[in-house]
Amino acid sequence: MEMVERYIYAVTQRLPENQREDIAEELRGIIEDMLEAHFGSQNYTEEQVHHVLLELGNPNELAEQYRGSKRYLIGPDLFPSFIFILKIVSLAIMTAMSIVFVIETIIEPSAVIGNFISMVTSLISAAAQAFAWITIGFGIADYKGIVPDDLKKNTTREWTPTDLPEIPDRKKQIKRADAIIGIIFSVVAIVFVTFSNELIGVPIFRNDELMGIIPVLNVESFNSLLPFIYTIVAISIGKECLKLIYGKWTKQLALLTMIINVVTLILVALLFTDQVVWNPGFMSEFVELGGVSSQDELYALIKQVWEQATFWTVIGFVVVTIIDTVVAFYKAYRK
Repeated sequence: MEMVERYIYAVTQRLPENQREDIAEELRGIIEDMLEAHFGSQNYTEEQVHHVLLELGNPNELAEQYRGSKRYLIGPDLFPSFIFILKIVSLAIMTAMSIVFVIETIIEPSAVIGNFISMVTSLISAAAQAFAWITIGFGIADYKGIVPDDLKKNTTREWTPTDLPEIPDRKKQIKRADAIIGIIFSVVAIVFVTFSNELIGVPIFRNDELMGIIPVLNVESFNSLLPFIYTIVAISIGKECLKLIYGKWTKQLALLTMIINVVTLILVALLFTDQVVWNPGFMSEFVELGGVSSQDELYALIKQVWEQATFWTVIGFVVVTIIDTVVAFYKAYRK
């Protein structure tokens, strides 16, 4: 009975994953018992199934009963996704801050207490900013009505089983793990760039001893570029959030992905048109720490690569953006 499975899917998609299978089995049993009680043992018609599902009520409201509470901070359509993404970003921030703390402590063990205090204060600051921006983003999405049709609750008329969403084709379903990894990667990147950009560089070792890290970014003037970088990362996280909210590839999501990718690419190109992003003293520091002469072939090779850093970085972004856009449309339109 397809309508029964659609009803069960509509209920369970709003519940924690570890509860979905058990509740799905429970619902199947309840529906079968109600059908048998009303119409006896037989091959049930669509009208009979329709009658029982109407009696069970709106699947969104039934999901709220299973969760045990009503939640309306952002709005019932988007709130489960809001909470889920908030948890992911919080975990990513904690992970990134812990990694920064460990690296800084390994480099300078004597400053462990100072590093720990810095980690705690940075964690509080980053968590507060993340909560604010995620809340603002979801608030705008809810206000503008940027909600997939499958998640919308029709409040203008009474719910009927014909409102049940179709169960997504497995080929078009978006794996949550992929979107979660994308969010975590973006959060870790922005944490490093904001709080420890001096660690983003080339480590130099001599006799198995770390001599230092040559930053690839211009630490002194990098703060002036942070608004650009924040915007790019926020857009990237927003794109992954849309994937989690939609749950499947649609034409609308593919179009949004393309628009987001184009905007991101423009911002990246503008960011790298100014050479201030790179460490101007990279090669001189490499000679000093690396023990390499400016006459060596290795020096010439590294210098050539370094001088082309902007070009290849932008090309890399272009290639990744094109692939991501093509894949989005392919998955949205394939049968």
